[in-house]
Amino acid sequence: MKFSQIIAAELDTALLMQWEQLQSVSPVYGSPYYHPHYSQIIAAARPDVRVLVIEDAGQVTGFLPYHKINRLRADVIGGGLTDYQGPVCSFQNSLPVGELLKAMGVAYMGFNHMPQERSDFSAYAWSHSRSLTLNLEGGFAAYAQRLNDKRDASLFKKIETNERRLAKKCGALSFTMNSASKAEFEALLSGKSAQFIRTLGAGHDIFATTWIREVVHHIFSQSGPDFGGILSSLYAGDKMVAAHFGMRCGKVMHYWFPWYDTDYAEFSPGLILLAFCAREAQAHQIELIDLGRGEQAYKQRFATGFIPLCEGAASVPAVISQTQGAYFSARMRLKESSLGKVFRTWKNAKK
Repeated sequence: MKFSQIIAAELDTALLMQWEQLQSVSPVYGSPYYHPHYSQIIAAARPDVRVLVIEDAGQVTGFLPYHKINRLRADVIGGGLTDYQGPVCSFQNSLPVGELLKAMGVAYMGFNHMPQERSDFSAYAWSHSRSLTLNLEGGFAAYAQRLNDKRDASLFKKIETNERRLAKKCGALSFTMNSASKAEFEALLSGKSAQFIRTLGAGHDIFATTWIREVVHHIFSQSGPDFGGILSSLYAGDKMVAAHFGMRCGKVMHYWFPWYDTDYAEFSPGLILLAFCAREAQAHQIELIDLGRGEQAYKQRFATGFIPLCEGAASVPAVISQTQGAYFSARMRLKESSLGKVFRTWKNAKK
């Protein structure tokens, strides 16, 4: 197996075609995060992007985009912005991770959204999670039936009731699945920034980071069916009450940045928005909506399936990531212990 480190600008037409072909080796790679355009857009905003080209028996068999942070550490492409991480390479090809790191010229790379199916990396995992999904094959009615077979069938009845209440109070509802409005896009970013600041603090407003803002603007400007941004908006009368910006790649839409106006929280506009996306998906040739990692209640209520993920780190020597994994495990055990519960109660009382 041979590894070659290149910059994104060196991805010629042949390499890009091979990359896109490799996306077909697993449904997981249908995610827009694995499309080469995603890595190219990030490379245009950050000069530290590198791509490891993987070859076997003289054939290109995989690609691993990443950030070369320094001589010791690499980061997954897009860092915390990226909801699916790791190489685009057949899952049947087990990669020698230690050799990968050496070829990248680093000793360490962490990950937190790695598909568990990528066993060469999941072997280094210290925790596991999942990305919940909506299977929309066959259209909305087929999806609703699958959902009803799994859990409470009243979800959409409750949403429809809230739709009527919202329309009665604020005006007729209107929904656009794929809006090209720059004003709506900027309003969404402003609303999402305010949400980050309100719930997590100013330091967690990712849109205050210049390269991230450049990336999402660039993705918004892409509108092709193979890869592009997708902005959805929900109005009550002339007021935008909810919106979402995500990405699509072929038949897959990744639900990325949802937002709703908290003045209308009593009507659950976020749930109404997602329900509209599910209803309109078939008309836009979308068969899967991926909600991303997390066990939020709304995700569990809408999901019909999931993709297993894991978090961990690979290093050379291995003791570096093993020590970090042991520390993480010890923290989790403490958090779940009775002592951890006492500490959290005391901490909350101090606020």
